[in-house]
Amino acid sequence: MSTASVAIETPRDAVTTRNWEKIGNAVVLLLYSGVVLFTVRYHEKWADEAQAWLIARDLDLKTIWFHELRYEGSPGLWHTILWVVQHVFHLPYAALGYLGVAFAIAGVAVLLYKSPFPWYVRWPLAFTYVMVYQYAAIARQYTMLPLLCFLVAILYKDVQHPGRMTAVLVLLANTSLHGALLAGCFALLYLMEAIKAWPNLDEKLRNRYFICAAVMVFAFLFLFIILKPPGDTEEFVIKRLNAQLPEAVKQQIHMPTPQRKGSALISGAYLDYLVPSLLFLALTVAWFFTRRRLLTFALPAGMLIALYSAVHGYPHHHGALVIATITALWIAWPTESEQHSFATRQRWELRGMVGLLLVFCAVNICDAAVVIRREYLYPYSGAKDAADYLRSVGAERFPMFGFVYGVAGVQAYFDHNIFVNMPTTYFHHGWPLQGKELNPDELFRVKPEYVVVYSVEPELMVKIGVIELTSRGYDFVHFSDGYYMYKRAVYQRECYFIFRRVRPTDVQTPPTSNPDK
Repeated sequence: MSTASVAIETPRDAVTTRNWEKIGNAVVLLLYSGVVLFTVRYHEKWADEAQAWLIARDLDLKTIWFHELRYEGSPGLWHTILWVVQHVFHLPYAALGYLGVAFAIAGVAVLLYKSPFPWYVRWPLAFTYVMVYQYAAIARQYTMLPLLCFLVAILYKDVQHPGRMTAVLVLLANTSLHGALLAGCFALLYLMEAIKAWPNLDEKLRNRYFICAAVMVFAFLFLFIILKPPGDTEEFVIKRLNAQLPEAVKQQIHMPTPQRKGSALISGAYLDYLVPSLLFLALTVAWFFTRRRLLTFALPAGMLIALYSAVHGYPHHHGALVIATITALWIAWPTESEQHSFATRQRWELRGMVGLLLVFCAVNICDAAVVIRREYLYPYSGAKDAADYLRSVGAERFPMFGFVYGVAGVQAYFDHNIFVNMPTTYFHHGWPLQGKELNPDELFRVKPEYVVVYSVEPELMVKIGVIELTSRGYDFVHFSDGYYMYKRAVYQRECYFIFRRVRPTDVQTPPTSNPDK
């Protein structure tokens, strides 16, 4: 009697549960959208967001893809989208943040409605730091990572349609260097799954795999060709110049070691501190091992850690490791039928992984709450305030100088190049760098009415840069503050110093130097 009763009631209970989960998914998605839209309303866009916007605004697609991207070190999918947004739909700079939000909401929708995680994992996962803030409110190419990686997870076990997976992987590879690395890893893992099923595939499907493999090879070859940095790229020139410095000077330049960078990535991606993050990572690796899916996680995560540690990495890249982890867990997560056949040990292992994810969610939701509150209270960047001040005093009617990369953040608020010492509105990272250092002869010749200097170290700017400019006939008239917020900390300042000429520029002054140093 009881067995028959359970057999009859279970489907009805399952349907009821699914209905409640669908309603819950919709409510969570609406709440998520509200939080992100609130945050982006108060977010002041910084120079990295402006840089891509200006490149897309001022260049044609051919020049972007076959010239400027090699200096940016980033594929051009985001720039192409921004080009279409501006040149086809004529949207203003204010729309940039909402474009990133649209990709973020789409990614979370896929997570909520398609992921295999239980609702009590899916729902809080949407409000973790990377999902609700770093790759949502900050409008950069990384906002596309969650959506594309989650689509990879959905298609991963579908060996019958390699074309769909290839299309998503090509798009993922064109988001960023980290996206390209993830695309390569997941392409290899997907091919390994296909090889396992190869005896059961018909000839037509096998031929499609050969075609898709050729497309992937061509895509990566294309990216290599267009992104291979020329010899005059800023980063490489600086490295060559630093290599020529005396050993005593080199020792004073404190560059982070690969070990330090790797530990920063792991702690930043997971539980904020190194020891608990390493424990989280070790237990996660153990769970993948018990699922016989270790390579699914170890390959993309290991490659990201290696890239970040040895080559290139900043705090906003930590999120790529988070997305890679969620995607790998998605792929390895047991189906409902598998869970019904689990032995006691396997059930406890799954519960342990759920517990780890809930701990991750708790820590990162706290991080998100702190940073969103600070976005409301404090400026992320001083670029908008600096632009507003310059416009209020009619500064664009006079010659102006701008110094250091971050002035691109100010340029984006004007429809033309406002700095006569810079040939482009965006900052071109090719040598010699225009607008990097103060040239006294040029200052004396042009006599700009205003000088705008970007700085990540305002204290140092006050000690050196302000004195140098005031000694050349300029008064410090405005300061625009900003804070590059990262979880519960500030990674660096995003400040702008504005000076106005008050007396004839005197060329007989101390030797030139970088105003930011």
